[in-house]
Amino acid sequence: MRIVFVFWLLFGGIAHLQAETLVVAAGESFGVNVLGVDEIRLIYLGKKFRLGNQKILPLNLGIDNPLRNRFEQQVLGEDRDTLAHNWLQAHYLGHHAPKVLRSPETVAEFLTKIDHSMGYLDEETALKYHLKILFRLKE
Repeated sequence: MRIVFVFWLLFGGIAHLQAETLVVAAGESFGVNVLGVDEIRLIYLGKKFRLGNQKILPLNLGIDNPLRNRFEQQVLGEDRDTLAHNWLQAHYLGHHAPKVLRSPETVAEFLTKIDHSMGYLDEETALKYHLKILFRLKE
């Protein structure tokens, strides 16, 4: 029995230890096929609100979600305090922080229903819901 467990831990369990691939996705009818990291930053920092004529509704995961931490650090390049300060200032200009949803599945469901929304989640969930992947974070 120990041999089976050790074998699973060494070979099967390793896949579970790897980080999930983080993607920015949207519904299939979203007006853009690809976004660069600079555009994503502008959208999530409240400095860009439209792509062409289409207003954008960005989505965030909850503050305790590990994917949100990765997104903020590796895509936005900002710490939580800086982001909070940024959105406090933007609020006084009439801008709203991204809508917060509780899980990647909730984000995916929202994206399938609201054409002008985009959000980050794990790639597996995005593919399961047939979402358009706009950006993939390279490990």
